[in-house]
Amino acid sequence: TSTVPPCPSLAATVNVAVFGDLGEKLTDFDVLLKGGQHMQLGSVLAQKGLQVNDGRVEVRVTSPGGKVTAYASVLDNRTNDSLLVTPVSLNEVGNTKFVLPGVAELSGGIPWQTDARLFNASDATVNAQLTLQPLNGSEALRANVTLAPREVKQFDRILSTLFGVTNDGGALHIATETNANLIATARTYRPDGTGGSFGQFISAVTPNEAIAVGSRPLQILQVEESVRYRSNIGLAEVTGQAVMVEVTAIPPDAKSSSRIRVPMAANQFRQLNSLLKQMGLDDTHNARVSVRVVDGQ
Repeated sequence: TSTVPPCPSLAATVNVAVFGDLGEKLTDFDVLLKGGQHMQLGSVLAQKGLQVNDGRVEVRVTSPGGKVTAYASVLDNRTNDSLLVTPVSLNEVGNTKFVLPGVAELSGGIPWQTDARLFNASDATVNAQLTLQPLNGSEALRANVTLAPREVKQFDRILSTLFGVTNDGGALHIATETNANLIATARTYRPDGTGGSFGQFISAVTPNEAIAVGSRPLQILQVEESVRYRSNIGLAEVTGQAVMVEVTAIPPDAKSSSRIRVPMAANQFRQLNSLLKQMGLDDTHNARVSVRVVDGQ
């Protein structure tokens, strides 16, 4: 027999910088993490005496050893709804395409809206074309924006304010002529009527993060259909070419599975509401959904 030597745990010194609504640097401070340590900085902005409505945080490792990841949990003070903000790591090359799925501006029934943010993390001006691919299958809508170096563009209720859409959803495609270091994020949420809200954070994906024919399937865990929860699955085509997607639901006992095929047009976004129920898997807890591309470019 042979043994695998353990991976060494290295301490890391992390610099945390906070930037305000207009991109101005408000403060920075260092955090020392032991090897393998997790640290939560509760109400970190309040601890620093800051009140920020629309800021951003940069996290850098300044020590020669150690690697870190980071996240933010943003809580609504009225509803206690928590918004998990996942980190984005910039690469040197950048990308020319970014896709934000699950954007909405819905006024009928339960209202939903999307606030989007675009951050140009480079030192050069970036011209971008924003294309809304509507959920209802109507013609795509386009708008052009220019981002100055290090600028954050704020688009509250982006479907209505930028595209004039009042009752639709879909996916937002962001394209640049040359590789750009953009960070595109969105929050799709519903107001609760008292000044609070419930919703979710969405981070843009690039074609490099998506799957194609021959790729390993994407796996979605902890899917549930019960009296307590329902699970909606979203699919977005990100390259402008049609594909056929196979979606497989595997119950926790793994004795059987249900499978459907979903045709996706170029750039299309589809939401499969209560997927497990559609597949005859009512009252199913802790299922796994596998998504793979079986045909198309």
